[in-house]
Amino acid sequence: MNRFNVLLMLLCTCLFLGGCADPFAGDWQGSGIDSKGNEFTFAAKVIEQGNHQYRMLVLDSLDTENEPMHVMDGVLKGNRFPYTADEGTYTGGGTLDGDTFEGYYKGPVDGTFKMKRVVEKE
Repeated sequence: MNRFNVLLMLLCTCLFLGGCADPFAGDWQGSGIDSKGNEFTFAAKVIEQGNHQYRMLVLDSLDTENEPMHVMDGVLKGNRFPYTADEGTYTGGGTLDGDTFEGYYKGPVDGTFKMKRVVEKE
């Protein structure tokens, strides 16, 4: 079997069996605490932009029509996601572990957060 046929079979498996789900893109729900002790909850939409680059839109809820509270851009390197947010106002990073992402941010206020992937019910 030549390389083209192997690639074609892999692509078909990914498309028809769902075997190539993006490790990070999708809808997430999370909570965190800032350096002033304030607890918060949020939703996030993570959008794959090619070449391991992702944009995370931090929202008050997934079904909102409001503008994102924060926009985070970064590159997923293995399971690590270093990012900048709000045009450089914040920097941060986190670790992706399956359907859980734990991260931190530093800027005018520092903090930590944890989010879990929203799994659609079939």
